[in-house]
Amino acid sequence: MWCITLPVFSVTNPTTNNMKKLLFSGVVWILCSYFTFSQPPKLHKQEVEVLKKIWEKLGVLEKKEWSLNKDLCNSTELEWVFVRCNCSFESNTTCRITKIQINSKNFSTALPVEFTKLLKLKYLDLSYNNFTGTIPSEWATMQLTDLLLRGNRLSGPFPTTLTSMTSLTYLNIHGNGFSGHIPEHIANMKNLETLVLSSNYFSGELSDGFANLTNLKELEVQGSSFEGPIPSSISILTHLKDLKISDLKTHTSTLPSVEKLIKLRTLVLRNCLIQGSIPNDIGNLPDLEVL
Repeated sequence: MWCITLPVFSVTNPTTNNMKKLLFSGVVWILCSYFTFSQPPKLHKQEVEVLKKIWEKLGVLEKKEWSLNKDLCNSTELEWVFVRCNCSFESNTTCRITKIQINSKNFSTALPVEFTKLLKLKYLDLSYNNFTGTIPSEWATMQLTDLLLRGNRLSGPFPTTLTSMTSLTYLNIHGNGFSGHIPEHIANMKNLETLVLSSNYFSGELSDGFANLTNLKELEVQGSSFEGPIPSSISILTHLKDLKISDLKTHTSTLPSVEKLIKLRTLVLRNCLIQGSIPNDIGNLPDLEVL
C-alpha cells in the first residue's frame, strides 16, 4: 500500500485550520483506500510455496503451462487446473484456495500429502488420473466437503483415513482398485450426502454402518464383489434420491421396504439375487423415474 501526501498550509483562523486538517485527513484516507483496494488480491505466499511442492511431486514444476507466475485465483486462461479462492482475508488483499480440480493428466505418482497445508481447501477433484497407492493418513486432518478420486489406480483396503474426514458431504472413489471389507466405522461419516464406491474390488457383506448415514441422498455400490443380502436398514435412509446396488454374490436378498423412501428418483438393484415379490409400495413413490 502507498499513499499520496498533500501539503498543509497554515492559516490564522483556528476554526478554519481544524476544518482544513479534517479535510486533509479525509482526502488522504480516500486516496489510501483507493490504492489499497484497487490492487487485486494475491494468493497467500505460503500457499504458493505449497503448490510448488505439489507441482514438484507431480513432476510438472518445469512445464510452462503449469507456471505459478500466473495468478491462479484470478486467471481465466488456465486449462490444466481449475482453482477457486476466497479472497476476503486480510482486508480483501489475500486469497486462500478453496477448490482445486485437476482431471485427466495421467499422473502416476502417490497423492501428495501437501494438500493438507491448504487450510481453507474444501473441494478436491483429482479424477481420471493414474494416482497410485492409497489416501495419505495425513489427509485425515483436512476439512474437505467434497473429495473426488474416481478413475485412478488407488488400491489397498478401504482407507480408514476417510472415516476420519467427517466433514465430507460428497465422496466418490469409483473406478479404483480398493479391496476388502467396508469398515463399520464408515458410520462416522454422518455428513455424507453422496457416496460412490462402485467398480472397485470390495468384498464381504454391505456394512451395517450405512444405516447411520442418514443424510445420504445418493448411494452407488455397483460392479464390485460384495455379498448379499441388501441391508434392510436401507429403508431408514429417508433422504435417498438415487440408490444403485448391483452384482451382489452368494446370498439371496429380499427387496427392502421403500415405503418411507418417498424422495427416490432412481432405484437400481441389478444382479442382487433378489427373491420374493415386489412390494406394492414401489408404485406409490411419487418421484420415481428409473426402476
